[in-house]
Amino acid sequence: MDSIAKPVAVRLDMPGSQLYPPTEVDLMIHRLLPAAAFYFFFNCAGLPLGLFYTSIFSPLLFLWLYFQGRRWLTTKFLLLLSPFILAHMVDGVTSVPHYLRSLLLMWTVYIAVYAFCWALINCKNVERLFEQLIQLNFCVAILALAIRPTPLWPLLWQDNANAYEGAPPGLRMNLPSTTEPWAYGQLMLPLLIFAACRLLRDSRLRNVAFMIMIVVPLLLCQSFGGISLGLAGILVLIMTNLRRLLRRPQSWIVIMLLAFVTTALILIPNPISDRISRVISGGDDSTNLRVVIGYLGAYTAAASKSLWWGVGLGQAKFVDYSDLGGGIIDRLPNAVADTLGQFGVIGLVVRFVVEFCLFFKTKVYKSSFRLAMFIVAFISQLTGSYVDDVQSYLLWLCAFYPLFPNSELSEKPKRECPAV
Repeated sequence: MDSIAKPVAVRLDMPGSQLYPPTEVDLMIHRLLPAAAFYFFFNCAGLPLGLFYTSIFSPLLFLWLYFQGRRWLTTKFLLLLSPFILAHMVDGVTSVPHYLRSLLLMWTVYIAVYAFCWALINCKNVERLFEQLIQLNFCVAILALAIRPTPLWPLLWQDNANAYEGAPPGLRMNLPSTTEPWAYGQLMLPLLIFAACRLLRDSRLRNVAFMIMIVVPLLLCQSFGGISLGLAGILVLIMTNLRRLLRRPQSWIVIMLLAFVTTALILIPNPISDRISRVISGGDDSTNLRVVIGYLGAYTAAASKSLWWGVGLGQAKFVDYSDLGGGIIDRLPNAVADTLGQFGVIGLVVRFVVEFCLFFKTKVYKSSFRLAMFIVAFISQLTGSYVDDVQSYLLWLCAFYPLFPNSELSEKPKRECPAV
């Protein structure tokens, strides 16, 4: 994605008026909303587990990018992976068909992420797109509450008993576009940080309403990872602008309300506070799998072939993890562990080097929103996601590209477009 990363560094220092020309017209419905809504709400609806429409439509996205002048994408993709492919062929792989199928899946993810990045960095008024996604997501949450007591509840709710072994009884909201509430919570993180940034910058009733509209579905999905990462991102926003925020009386009120809600969420008995108690006591099987067993499994997988180069694409499912006490079936449960298992120590080092190089090259530290998204994306890869997860790469896009150049807390609030 060098051709995308390059304009990031070049255009980052340009004034917002030059990056997004004033001739832009605020449409009632953003032109990217249909595609964004389809991805957000229906990406795997009706499909077998592990298959997404982003993968199915990737050949069409490739053709679109080709006619946009991006004609060497597959060549670049193969060149990037060629050292690992060569090493895996030398070390040998357990199943060549699974390796080739996983390589094709990685290509579809690469194309989908590239297409999304290309569309977002070349569109105007991304802020309006985020607003409309928050509104739609809130409407879906209201619909979920309405159908919860009816036989239609499986459409938007997931039974905890089907989530992971040992989970307490109860229902958690989940979309047809995601395979589990964790993924749904991760999907909402950019919207949450965006809404929090605007609320801290200007505590008008409209911004308060957008914050409530994104918090409600996040609480309904009861994703511990999504909620904790969201709080971490908001904390970054507050700490990086604490001196300026404390000069505004309205900011004091917002910060105290956020602290009050967070404290109440932890202390008052509810499914989320119960989950926090299990995590702290070490009795949460899902958290233990993602942050402990996952790394042990990654080391086991990589060491079975080459600790330096990994076991190879799609080969982790053939590794015996029985000595780890179970939990890992055919996928390593977080992106960093998945990288270590499939690409070894070298792949893991490359991953971290690229992330921190882009951190400094794109000057993430100059924007509180992007810094918050960097922290969220960095922690997210340590506790969940996979190397072929499209939405995890979209978190990185929010960190490395100035989607909202005029949204800094240090700037004076500007008049926003009216709500739909």
